[in-house]
Amino acid sequence: MYFLSHILTTGSSCVDAVITVDVTIPENTVVGKTGSNVILPCIYSSTPGSQFVLEWKFAPGKTAPSDGRQIYYYSNGQTYKPGSQSERLSISATPPVTGIASIHLNNIISSDSGSYVCEVNNPPDFSGTGSGIVKLIVQVPPSTPTCQLNGKAIAGSDVTLMCSSAEGYPTPVYSWTFAGSKVSSFPSMLENEISGSLLITNISQANSGTYQCLATNDQGTATCDLTVSVTTAADAGTIAGVVVGVLLAILLIVAVAIYILCYRRKQKKAPKPDYPGNEIREDAMSPGMREGRRSSQTDSYLLNNAATRHESMVV
Repeated sequence: MYFLSHILTTGSSCVDAVITVDVTIPENTVVGKTGSNVILPCIYSSTPGSQFVLEWKFAPGKTAPSDGRQIYYYSNGQTYKPGSQSERLSISATPPVTGIASIHLNNIISSDSGSYVCEVNNPPDFSGTGSGIVKLIVQVPPSTPTCQLNGKAIAGSDVTLMCSSAEGYPTPVYSWTFAGSKVSSFPSMLENEISGSLLITNISQANSGTYQCLATNDQGTATCDLTVSVTTAADAGTIAGVVVGVLLAILLIVAVAIYILCYRRKQKKAPKPDYPGNEIREDAMSPGMREGRRSSQTDSYLLNNAATRHESMVV
């Protein structure tokens, strides 16, 4: 706390005066429709000096106000608007030195929802409440919802249809129709307008068809469609068999392709003969010559053998 001694001419008495900065937020929550203009109120009590600073920060969605990013800054007669909202943002009082620090935000969109922090610094006035928070809620119609089926639509089983919009304020409520009629007229169907679910018990072929989900709030409506085809257990088995057969066929084709590729690679890597079949080597003996030489040796053996027998007979 900063104390400034003011000497007042009241006899010989001295009075210590406490200088403070107090920020007040007249309206803590502001609600506006998409495309409208809003005022985020902020007033303060202090006499701006040469070091007076006014700053606004924005924390989108559920972000903590302390983590907000700067969108407006005023100091020494200069104004800065660094945020993406700069073209749609303006100050109520120019310059903001009269105790009014409110800002205007035009053509608001869903991403403008969040917490806005108004902060005033005016040294040497350090005591008091120097900041305040305004929450902005932008009302938007439901975004196109997403429809999906949880479970398998096999006759005799229970399935749940889900419907949900990513955006929408106030929070949308959901309703389902089937074949143009509200599902409340079907005893096997139970819907939850808050969660957007539709439970179908003991589903049958009669439940096959197109279901429509309607998301609604004060700002508008949006729909999505979901087609459900109910199969019997036998049909499900047939489908599973076909799927398995197709997968096996694909695996077989892949295996054959891999085998062919590997075979071709091995063929390419096989070593070539050092001497091709048409090449004639000088030191190689032709088949005829080899056979002729073998015949001469045989003839000599026979002649010698005959001469030996003849000599034996003469003796």
